[in-house]
Amino acid sequence: MATALVVACAVGAAYVLVNDRPGEKGRIAAGGACGAEAVVRVAAVPEFAPVATEVARRVDEARGCAAVEVRAWAPADLMDALRTGSAEVPDVWVADSSMRLHQAAAELGDRNPYPLTGTPVAFTPLVVAVPEQVAVTQKWFERPPDWLTLLSRIDDRTLPRFTVGSTRTTEGLLGVAAVSAAMTAANADPMVAAMKTFAFRSNVTDAETPAAALLTRTDTAGDARRALDDVGAFVATEQTLWTHDRARPEAVPYVPLYPSGTLVQADYPAVVSQAAAEDAAKTAGVNAVLEALRSPDGVKAATAAGFRGPDGQPPASTSPNVVFAPPTPVPTPAPQGNPSEAVAMVRAWADYRPMPFRVLLLIDGSGSMNERVAGGGGKTKADIMRDAAVDATMLLGRTTEVGIREFAVSPTQKGPWVEYVPLGPLDEMTGQGARKDVVVRSLTGFTAEKGAGTPLYRSLLDAVADAQKSYNAGAVNQIFLLTDGKDEDTAFGMPKAQFLAELRKLQDPRKPLPVFAVGYGANADMATLTEIATMTGGLAVPSSDPGDLIKAVAQILVHVRTTG
Repeated sequence: MATALVVACAVGAAYVLVNDRPGEKGRIAAGGACGAEAVVRVAAVPEFAPVATEVARRVDEARGCAAVEVRAWAPADLMDALRTGSAEVPDVWVADSSMRLHQAAAELGDRNPYPLTGTPVAFTPLVVAVPEQVAVTQKWFERPPDWLTLLSRIDDRTLPRFTVGSTRTTEGLLGVAAVSAAMTAANADPMVAAMKTFAFRSNVTDAETPAAALLTRTDTAGDARRALDDVGAFVATEQTLWTHDRARPEAVPYVPLYPSGTLVQADYPAVVSQAAAEDAAKTAGVNAVLEALRSPDGVKAATAAGFRGPDGQPPASTSPNVVFAPPTPVPTPAPQGNPSEAVAMVRAWADYRPMPFRVLLLIDGSGSMNERVAGGGGKTKADIMRDAAVDATMLLGRTTEVGIREFAVSPTQKGPWVEYVPLGPLDEMTGQGARKDVVVRSLTGFTAEKGAGTPLYRSLLDAVADAQKSYNAGAVNQIFLLTDGKDEDTAFGMPKAQFLAELRKLQDPRKPLPVFAVGYGANADMATLTEIATMTGGLAVPSSDPGDLIKAVAQILVHVRTTG
């Protein structure tokens, strides 16, 4: 999947480059001014500004006059200036990605002076920079990981720190698009994809520091182990890594990984403002700039700065440890898929705020869970629960607190419920290992006993009471109830009216504890589950196909995140 993306570089204040001389204004080349033609003002992302300045110098020489002025301008800062009207609109904008053009259209609205597509003038793929030692140990050179694998390596602390920079930076915007595209490709349900993207986001260590600054930190790390602990892995552009390697070849070697399955690269589109396109006095100058950027000399200037040209050839490595990927497919100018959805995810990522979750999971272990599912290939509801277990945990960040109880009454289980995993953070170590591993083992080992009854009411009342006793005011406390039936066939049964009355008494506005219920299968008591959800401020979701259990859980989590 080849995808083009656009993001701004956070570089502080913009600076002026006029014909390769920072800060110099008004210099006229040996031919004087270009007659009646106005100077063409070019805004270029900072990493590409030196290339644009070299191109401008050649245009000036060819035309014998000061025809072009180049300004290095981070895209997000340029959009801010256009939104507030605090700056003149550049005639030509060399953005970092075609997706940036879509982002500008979405955020600037009527103030956006640029088209949605432009002419790509250079390319650089998104990479994940990791210490060489990690790449060798994980055999990632032989089998490049995909984004889902990287997420699991963050979870198990193979990568103790992982950074996807601010979406105002090139690598941040590209990183969000890459993760979102990978999750969408791997999960047909958009809510599952969204929650896995948020889970990835929750594991990001640093969402502000640009890749170039992180590479600078590695200069003082001294060795790969310290670099991994202090800096970790991070997304960057190939060109950023190449620039650092050229300047500091003796530094701790960081190598580029090209995540498999999803190719995302910046394509540096050059676009002309509507005003400049209609200004006859600028036509010749604008055309000269565009032609020079696409010319062999323009391509040569770009590749000399570590970018890829139209042939996709990678830059020459300046370090024996760094191997850049062979030519990759050049993306189309616009990002694949729905650009508006991609822009929406970028906005959601940028607006993300950590939401610590505290989830007590109540699982129905009654005998009906042994029933086979129609169209399920012979699988029972319990089988499907096990199959969905690992995928469900991928929806949760590692700081989420989770506990598991199974409710059923049988000859071997006399009480209404059994606690398999006490509430606590997924990344916390227990006597049985990391809690997340214990949770996965408990869910994948789930069994239901034949003939067991369903003490749903008693188990839920106990869960609410216990969860309130250990309430964490700094987290979003909630109960997940997964059941395929209704309260029946146990000595703990009670009339529905009595149950609802007791549940109402337990409600404490100082300790909101919503119940999110998934009723799967035709026998689930959705009427009662809906009443429970309404009373507690939760949500009841039916799952007619128990195989869609993971989708129902994702729907609940998306609901919590968007309303919490």
